[in-house]
Amino acid sequence: MKISRPESLDDALSLIADGGVAVAGGSGFQLDFSQGVPAPEHYVRIGHLIPTGIEGCTIGAGTPLEDIRHAGIPLLSEACATVGAPNVRRLATLGGNLAWGKGCLIPALIALDAQVETTAGRVPVLDYLAAPSGIVLSVCIRPLAHAFWRKVGLRQAFTASIISSAGTLLVLEDQIANVRLAVGGGATPPQRLSGVENWLMGQSIWDVDPDDLKARIESEITAPDCAFRTSNYRKRVAAAALTAGMLGHVEKAPTSAITRPAATPAPDLTELSRADGGNRWHTRPDMPAKIRGALEYLTDKRGDDMLVGRILRAGRAHAKILSIDTSKAEALEGVKAVVTHRDIDGLNGFGIVFQDQPALCSDKVRYTGDPVAAVAAVDGETAEKALSLIKVDYEDLPVVDSVEGALAEGAVQVHESGNLVTEVIHDKGDLADGWAKAVHIVEDTYVTPRQMHGFMETEGGWAAPEGDGLLMCAGGQHGARDRLQLSRILDLPEDQLRIVTSPTGGAFGGKDELTVQPALALLARKSGSPVRLHLSRAESVQAGTKRNPMWLKMKTGCDAEGRIVAQEVDVLADSGAYASLSPGVLETAMEHVVGPYQVANFHARGRLAYTNNGAGGAFRGFGANQMTFAIECQIDRLAELTGLDPIEIRRRNLRTPGSPGVLGQRVAPSERLVEMLDASGASPLWTPFEVGPDEIAGVGMALNYQGNGLGTIPEDQADFALALKDGKIVALCGLDEIGQGMIASLHAAVSAKLGCGRDDVVAVFGDTKAAPDSGSTTASRGGYVVWRGVEETAPALEAAILERASARLGRPVEELKIVPGGIGDALANTGAPILSFAELGDIDPIQEHYAFPKTEYTKGNARFIFAFGATLARVAVNRVTGFVRIVDLEMHTAAGPVIDMASYLGQMEGGLVQGVGFTLTEDMPMRDGNPLAKNFDTYMMPTVRDVPKAMRVTAHEGLDDGDPFGPRGAGELGIGAATPAIANAVADALGKWPVVTPFPQETILDLMEGAQ
Repeated sequence: MKISRPESLDDALSLIADGGVAVAGGSGFQLDFSQGVPAPEHYVRIGHLIPTGIEGCTIGAGTPLEDIRHAGIPLLSEACATVGAPNVRRLATLGGNLAWGKGCLIPALIALDAQVETTAGRVPVLDYLAAPSGIVLSVCIRPLAHAFWRKVGLRQAFTASIISSAGTLLVLEDQIANVRLAVGGGATPPQRLSGVENWLMGQSIWDVDPDDLKARIESEITAPDCAFRTSNYRKRVAAAALTAGMLGHVEKAPTSAITRPAATPAPDLTELSRADGGNRWHTRPDMPAKIRGALEYLTDKRGDDMLVGRILRAGRAHAKILSIDTSKAEALEGVKAVVTHRDIDGLNGFGIVFQDQPALCSDKVRYTGDPVAAVAAVDGETAEKALSLIKVDYEDLPVVDSVEGALAEGAVQVHESGNLVTEVIHDKGDLADGWAKAVHIVEDTYVTPRQMHGFMETEGGWAAPEGDGLLMCAGGQHGARDRLQLSRILDLPEDQLRIVTSPTGGAFGGKDELTVQPALALLARKSGSPVRLHLSRAESVQAGTKRNPMWLKMKTGCDAEGRIVAQEVDVLADSGAYASLSPGVLETAMEHVVGPYQVANFHARGRLAYTNNGAGGAFRGFGANQMTFAIECQIDRLAELTGLDPIEIRRRNLRTPGSPGVLGQRVAPSERLVEMLDASGASPLWTPFEVGPDEIAGVGMALNYQGNGLGTIPEDQADFALALKDGKIVALCGLDEIGQGMIASLHAAVSAKLGCGRDDVVAVFGDTKAAPDSGSTTASRGGYVVWRGVEETAPALEAAILERASARLGRPVEELKIVPGGIGDALANTGAPILSFAELGDIDPIQEHYAFPKTEYTKGNARFIFAFGATLARVAVNRVTGFVRIVDLEMHTAAGPVIDMASYLGQMEGGLVQGVGFTLTEDMPMRDGNPLAKNFDTYMMPTVRDVPKAMRVTAHEGLDDGDPFGPRGAGELGIGAATPAIANAVADALGKWPVVTPFPQETILDLMEGAQ
């Protein structure tokens, strides 16, 4: 790449004429690059040559958008505020936005009748756009009295434009004297709506029919379809925006669907916040370094002798491999190792449930991200070049791109075993008798998305030979299981493998399965050197595990009093190319098939199918949140039919504490569903609230009921140890810190049990050599594992500490106690230590083995321990765009005693925000097995603009008398009921329920029109 900095405009024009590309701020190029547009070979920097500043209605082309935003320029300042985040606006320029040809501001410039001054002369803005010539120097605008603007992107703010619309208007004595209407931005070509303008001219503003105006605007707009929005949507929102801008909002608001519940007394709840936490609020030990960017993750490791690894992906969804030729790559200078399936000494397969996923493909590829070969070289550039030299001959096979197609008779087989991965069926009662009693029936199909985990640290790590074995340092969620899987692939004894899996920069289930470890291990073994490998975001998008999309057909009936008498459910789930943990996801969904309710008669069938649609597997909620979406919307829809409020219909159907679970299994005590309903009924969110003039308000709620642990069938055990070493109490725990606050929980639990200070505790975790196997960091099991481990080991360590202190001090054990910093006098009122931990010397680890609590049920996989929650949402539905804005979120939880308040709150708020993404913006659409989103510019994770400014979370911490099971897991509770709460709030606003997530804005507009 060449970058020139000419000294004059003439020099710049000469360089551009020779093929250089002008650049000032360059922000538009970033969007092009993210879509795969190749970078120019020659940049010509012109920012220093372009006029800046604002004089009246003339704006220098080099003026940053942030300056224009604050300048009070009619229409243009308002428009600049929506272009991007402030750091983008400080870089981007007006001339660049115009010269790019797809800038969000172009409709505003057209509506302002802008004249563009270039080195080739002065032309109207539309003429410049039709035939760009010269370098833009300045823009002169001609505003009218009234202006209106709307940018529509893929989410609330800070995305490229789907379509932007702008208008200026002059009305004299009620007559339209001048009007300019324009649309454009992004893929929508810039255009002025002259036909509509001519029709409007001379009319009385009061005589313009809004429906006629909208129809005329829609018919005149030219707009494309794309993978994320239709042409119809683009035209529709632009027409609505321009009509509203001219005439105001005249649509009638739909009638609320939800009967407001009567206020109920709130149960005893703990408010979870820094302000309310008092001395229970502590900063997480790992937080300061993370905030400073100083915490070293496993992908940050560098060394002079460390090679760089890269993986060759299939790049096609379904094909036979005919041959793999690596000779040219191996001959490239700087390449130290090339590996294929031929380098695998052991099992060329891995997978937590079925070992159906090849470490490196040998005969077939089943999705575009399948690994075929890997290289290790002296640097990344050499490694990338080596990949390009590997020749793989394929024979393409038909792509299986839908679950229905996969299960159809005669379907192409993704695996020789067939496309049906697993089927789960649950039955109870007499369904025919139940339907005979039903007075009201609701039936619909709920669709949930292929959600991406979106962790900050993409998959990666490093590996190095260690004696005859291997050191593997890669982010994960169960080091001992990774060790087992790698031992099979490498044909090495497990004791020759050391696996380090923490700290990990986010996982949410996406690193529960092996990711880069097989390729890393093979490269390190073959090269004999340390190798690092870190996926780019685009590669992570292509190859990483995603949430399983589901289609949940649900038919629910109730009697006249609102009691559910029958339910039928048919679930289809997309496993993608391999099983991973998808069978467990389906099992969990089916276990939650009636939610926390008593349903005497039901039939439920779930089927999971292989397709060529990427790879599916574990994701926070693990199927329960998908099912909760369906059942909680069904409940509200039945409430509408029966005239009951959302609290009352749930109260009439709640399961009785102590009754069997949905599979008939015994469940643990301390059920808190009634308390969650009481907290919901007491919420202030039911009261009226203000929204914008173009919005409709709604409020909704939902319950969730989240099973903890792996269930009755998988092994679910843990080891945990406490020791005293170098003056610190060391907690040895094999769980992983993946951002959830496990370190803080260890400090809190040990401190609370022993009486020491939190800073007296050191957590050792995520390393198979340094900590015992505590099981998988998944399935909301971590909180219990930490609490139970401390309960099991702390008494013996306390006794050992006090006995040694007694010997050192010559005092009876009864007169001593553990205090922050060491050993204190139990007879004194002071908390100061009389002997430090360091003075005691080391005490060997005290280790215990224990099982996660299970029920006796073994006919299927059933949970014993459950956590409970209720989520309430206030929303504002935009009449123009169909966007749903979250105004308030409130969550009440019951997961037993809170171990660490800040970590618990972080889990809940994080889960809520992830639920907002699942509900409103996040999806990974596929076409012929290829992901259509490549990065976060089109995969829409929520930003701070997409969530409420504040969220309220409470905890009911009480347990039943004699309940021995302590704190419940909280990792998945936050996401569980967010989607149905928001859906029910949208239904409250519109009178109709959205059933496809993320809610398509076009569908929301359809629901709105249907309600009116």
